[in-house]
Amino acid sequence: MPISKKNISQRPLKEINSENNLNTNDSINLIKLDSKGGHLIDKLSNDYWNNKEIERNKIFNVSKIGFNDLENSAKYNNLLNHIDSLFIKQNIDFNNKNILSIASGICWIESKIFNNNKFNSLSCNDISLHRIHELAPKTLNHYGINKNVNLLHGNIFDIGNATKAKYDLVFLCQAFHHIDEPIRLLRIMNDVMSNNGVIFITGEHYYSSIEYHKRAIKHFIKYLINYKNYRHLNNFYPSWQDLFRPSFSKGDIHWSLNEYNFIFKKSGFDNYYHYISKCKRYQSFILKKSEN
Repeated sequence: MPISKKNISQRPLKEINSENNLNTNDSINLIKLDSKGGHLIDKLSNDYWNNKEIERNKIFNVSKIGFNDLENSAKYNNLLNHIDSLFIKQNIDFNNKNILSIASGICWIESKIFNNNKFNSLSCNDISLHRIHELAPKTLNHYGINKNVNLLHGNIFDIGNATKAKYDLVFLCQAFHHIDEPIRLLRIMNDVMSNNGVIFITGEHYYSSIEYHKRAIKHFIKYLINYKNYRHLNNFYPSWQDLFRPSFSKGDIHWSLNEYNFIFKKSGFDNYYHYISKCKRYQSFILKKSEN
């Protein structure tokens, strides 16, 4: 189905198919990933993130409320400062690099982080059609990013069918906890990364030991009094998922640090860096690919 470009942007936009080379177009390219199967579609999450009524009053609906709320958000400015500090600490350079961002939404974080860097290409993916193909072009153009950008709508597991590019940086901001097959994703990313490529995972949920013990106490009380037949679906000794429930509609999965460690090592990333933000609201992981 053709994608309407009316009123999206005054900058050049192209709609191309995913078999084209993603790094050769001097504009913002709207790309529909071709699904080759091999994965299940999360219908609940897909419906949620593509529901414009749900999204209408969110801070990311820049068509309705503009950019001031995002610019003045303490939450997102703290996140941006955290990301900037880690890029400096890890000496991550974007110049002449191919960047892939996963679950990018409207690309506001990407616009703020990469707008002063001369990257070779920036490819951003999301399952929300209106976010990635309607709002993202507005955001990128607002911040002056309009060259060598590819906006990919579809399942990230189909990225291998769409490009032969090798990415130097894979960026996931408030995204990794939405991936229901994280090991498979990281293995695919390992294949599409260049030698010495970096996976930057940030904005992941962080819960202190105090929060953990508060939830554990509530769990034991509910279990002992069998609150609303609580014992039927819960063990006496709670798992991390018992205390920090996943969201079926949004697709949020709250991993423990031990589970992150297992996911990374199972995916072939034995060494990684772990950082907790100063405000302790989120955590970040930096995975580096060893040179072959």
